[in-house]
Amino acid sequence: MILNKTIIFIGLCILVLSACNYRDRDDYKVVPDSVEGYRPIYFDTSANINSLIYSTTPKPIVDPGKIYIYRNYLFVGEPALGVHVFDNTDPSAPVPFAFINIPYNYDIAIKDSILFADTYVGLVTINIANLPKVKVVQHIYENFKTPPLPRDLINWGGTGSRNYFECIDPSKGTVVGWTKSNLINPKCYQ
Repeated sequence: MILNKTIIFIGLCILVLSACNYRDRDDYKVVPDSVEGYRPIYFDTSANINSLIYSTTPKPIVDPGKIYIYRNYLFVGEPALGVHVFDNTDPSAPVPFAFINIPYNYDIAIKDSILFADTYVGLVTINIANLPKVKVVQHIYENFKTPPLPRDLINWGGTGSRNYFECIDPSKGTVVGWTKSNLINPKCYQ
């Protein structure tokens, strides 16, 4: 038992030390003038996010997320965009009813005609008693974490390739996502 723990410890030490040596090599510090990578998407926290929350005509679902049933309605989240609302009077054939635009929303819950939705700048409560009309009741602002880098940006395979991204500039607002882009002299890489 002790021998197994010792072998695991030595293996981890070798792995960590080899990773440190790899990152200290001079050829790793060479950065191309132009390379494909990721650029952060910012939300200006001085903007009034409540003005961006509204109901509109139904839209097609592209990337379905969380599903919630409340009374005769079916709510289907569209990650980062908002919530699709269906008339679910006949559950075998839901009818598109409305779309609630909620920027940077990923999760919802409903209680007593109030829709609770997260955003990257806080939690918003929306009165849905008179659908398709909606009204923002309250927005609780909170500093959420920066979203993680896209999965294909992180290179755990140790192939020696670098994945670049534009460094985060907090003065531009809160990072709410990442977009693939051509970067000029990127300073950050993984």
